[in-house]
Parts: sequence; C-alpha cells; structure tokens
Amino acid sequence: MMIPILIISICIVNACSTNPVPKTEFEFANRLAQDDLWKEAYFRWSRLLGQGQESAALYNNIAVAREKMGQFDEAEQAYQKAMNLSPGNSTIKSNYDRFKRMLKEDRDKNEENKKKNDKE
Repeated sequence: MMIPILIISICIVNACSTNPVPKTEFEFANRLAQDDLWKEAYFRWSRLLGQGQESAALYNNIAVAREKMGQFDEAEQAYQKAMNLSPGNSTIKSNYDRFKRMLKEDRDKNEENKKKNDKE
C-alpha cells in the first residue's frame, strides 16, 4: 500500500518542479551553459553536430561557447555558419554583432597599449 503513494508523491514533486529535467541533449547543453559550464556544453553541442543535427541555433550556441572559451577565430566561423543557415534570425545577428564589437574593442585596446608601450 505504501509503494503506490510513494510513486504518486514522486510524480507530483517532479511535475511541480521549477527546474524541469531537460528533454533533449540540446536542452541539457543549454542548461550547462547557463551554469557557465561552457566546455561541457560545447562538447555536447558538437556531438549533436557530429550526429547530423545541423541547425542555426546549434551553430549559434557553439559560437557563444567558443567565444566564452577564448577561441575567437572558431567562434567567428560558427557565427558565420549560423548566419548563413538563418540570415534573418535576430538573436544570432545580435550575438554576432556583439561579438564583432567586442573583438574590435579588444583590438583597439591592444593597439592603444602597444602605442603606449612603444612611447615608453
């Protein structure tokens, strides 16, 4: 008699959870990224690509992960693939534009520091 009540209790707890269990590997990787586990998220998204699940969203997520890991050339390639697959996607465009601004600011700062060091 106690077992059915326990099973029902578990089902109710899971149904009412504010943090539902991811239904797909893609969702699980997204959750990892939200927790700043970028290498693991990247690994899982890359594995999905290897399984033939190519999509603009997947390339966008890979681009963000590569960016967070400091792999800027690879991030740019992934952003470009995402943009090619979904040129009108405002989220991807926004991420890519932000990435390009960040790169430009970083390059400008490096040039400024170099000029400053050359004068000294």
